[in-house]
Amino acid sequence: MKNRNQSQIYFFYVGAFFLLNILNTYMLTVQGLNRYIAPFKHTFLGEINAILGNFSILLAIVLVAFILIRKAKGRMLFLLLFTLFLNGFIFLMSIFNLYFGTAFSIESLSLLRNPSDALAHGTYQQVLLELFTYWRIVIFLPTIALLVFYLTSNLKEMKIIYFHVPLKAYLSGFLSSILIIFVAVFSYYQQFKATLPIYAVRSTFAVQNLGVYPYYFGEIFGNSFSIDMQSFLELDSDEDLAAAYQYYNKNQAAYLNFFDQNIYSNQLNLDQAVDNLYVDPSIALGSGLNGILEDRNLVVIHIESMNHFLFENQYTNERLSFINNLFEQSFVFSNFYNNVGMGVSSDAELAVLSGLYPVGDRILYWEDENTNYDLNTLVKYFNLEEYYTEAIHGDYKTFYNREYVYPNMMGFDDFYSLEDFISDGYVIEQGFEYDTENNLVHHNPWVSDYFLADTVSQKGNAYLSANTPFMLFPIMMMPHTPFDYDPNGERTDVYPQYVNEIQNLTLKYLNYTDYYDDTLKRFFIDEENQDQTLDNTVYLFYSDHGSGLKNGDLNTLFDRDLSIMESRQILQQTVSFLYVPGNSYVDYGDYQIRKGLLTGEQNLVRSEVDLYRTIIDLFNLPIGSDPYFGVNGLSKEPTFAMSNRLMDVVTDDIFYSMRNSEKTFPENGVVSQELYDYIVRSKMLSDLMISNATMQNQIDELIKEFYG
Repeated sequence: MKNRNQSQIYFFYVGAFFLLNILNTYMLTVQGLNRYIAPFKHTFLGEINAILGNFSILLAIVLVAFILIRKAKGRMLFLLLFTLFLNGFIFLMSIFNLYFGTAFSIESLSLLRNPSDALAHGTYQQVLLELFTYWRIVIFLPTIALLVFYLTSNLKEMKIIYFHVPLKAYLSGFLSSILIIFVAVFSYYQQFKATLPIYAVRSTFAVQNLGVYPYYFGEIFGNSFSIDMQSFLELDSDEDLAAAYQYYNKNQAAYLNFFDQNIYSNQLNLDQAVDNLYVDPSIALGSGLNGILEDRNLVVIHIESMNHFLFENQYTNERLSFINNLFEQSFVFSNFYNNVGMGVSSDAELAVLSGLYPVGDRILYWEDENTNYDLNTLVKYFNLEEYYTEAIHGDYKTFYNREYVYPNMMGFDDFYSLEDFISDGYVIEQGFEYDTENNLVHHNPWVSDYFLADTVSQKGNAYLSANTPFMLFPIMMMPHTPFDYDPNGERTDVYPQYVNEIQNLTLKYLNYTDYYDDTLKRFFIDEENQDQTLDNTVYLFYSDHGSGLKNGDLNTLFDRDLSIMESRQILQQTVSFLYVPGNSYVDYGDYQIRKGLLTGEQNLVRSEVDLYRTIIDLFNLPIGSDPYFGVNGLSKEPTFAMSNRLMDVVTDDIFYSMRNSEKTFPENGVVSQELYDYIVRSKMLSDLMISNATMQNQIDELIKEFYG
């Protein structure tokens, strides 16, 4: 009788293993349980498919284990330990969601190739906080439940319960699981092609509609669960390829804009520029704007993690006095968004320097070493104009594989990195004394952005003295999540109204507002309060991506309840502006700023890919017939911005999710089928363009052949 009761407990235990571990996958796929994920619309077919897929993988593994383990106690212990492994895996995947907002894929492992020891401590703290402050500990409920069952069972009785089942029964069960998974995979592909067949969403769609366990099990064995994009788009001939890209190509004398159905051109005139644009007579070229910055030098400054909401919040905006003054002398993109995918900072560089969207689910920088991409870039066009081009970054050369990518894919003449700073006398351990009068030192594991700004001035002046035209690309290091190494320390007196109202991570980010203002000021004014602006030089600033805050603190900062979609839009809106300093000065009290020769504000949507076309036009770079797909930042032409990780889209009218177009801001917004299809196809063509090393060159030649 005891054996019978214990057998019932055993079978209940096995059933609980399947039920709990299948239900636990919803901790990754349902937004109500995982606020960090951007899911697709849940469908009945997708849910059934995922349940079957998850069950089939668990069944196959359990059958193999049960062939080897015949006693009930041993099997129960295996199921307990395996559940602990599965729960730990799902927890790690949820942490990945925290930082990237999408599901993990094997391609994402290239992130681990970046040296990140300096960021690890703060990241580990955040992971531990997630266990308890956001109750991610519930992910381990299956383990806890099975452990309780295991410990309360009569283990002595379980030890003697022995199962002898014919091998053909196991074989039958195993073949059944294989059949189920084949059906589930087939169903997944049909759903994927009918929904959103884009690489960037593949992992999220698969864990939701194929199942967490079969997707990752398949990835381990080399199945990418992707489709052949060119075949899917039915681009069977060279003429088909040329026509597909020409439809989106804006490097034409006349083209039709999808959004307002007006005709625009690759030559921008004042009548099609924003109404508030001011062009100083010293650089004006009549009514045309193309080439007004020709023969000037260029400094493109990559800002780390700066969200636009810092200018919208009263208290943070008050501490950005220098940048606000600089805005008055600049052309400001006040409705600007990032285009990044999984490659975050490196993706932002790709979008700005090449005008191409990153794929979204992998890091092109790490792929290039094996692929040797032949891309058109701003750097290469400036090289054709005999500019000296140099990237400057206070991190290791190996970070994002930049030591290979910069000279090969991007075309930089030189890359000055942490190793070079050190060899020239920078001592990391001593930090950088950015204010000698007050003995203020910035200690961090990299080169301080204060010194990065000084280096740009020093290098730029050296090239000016040698009459060498230049393009410099300085990349700021901080503030980088989890927002450690603030030279001003962790303060609670700057924003007393937010202490105990927001999480410490958010407060640390807000405290970095002072650092933003001080370091951007340093590019133009040295520590002696003297001008160090470079003559005859244009400065383009852009933030690579936002802060990544997803903990609900935006409601407090905006003093109202925000919908999930409005919060996502705010977090994707970043900062960019173009500053063309002249020779006269504007007095701002304690300092002077050179008067801007090109000022105004762009209120229409713009993003990083648009900066590429803007620089090409303003500097009249030798692009020839090479296509580009962004709009000019100074024009009235409407466009869209796309997040290539979450696949969110923002236009001048609406913000919506391509994963579920019913998710919009404003909430009553409607996405037309024409708009949805137009943007989906543009993304698919973009992915195809960088699907292999020479595809862009091939498309360039085809457009030249068929369209002159």
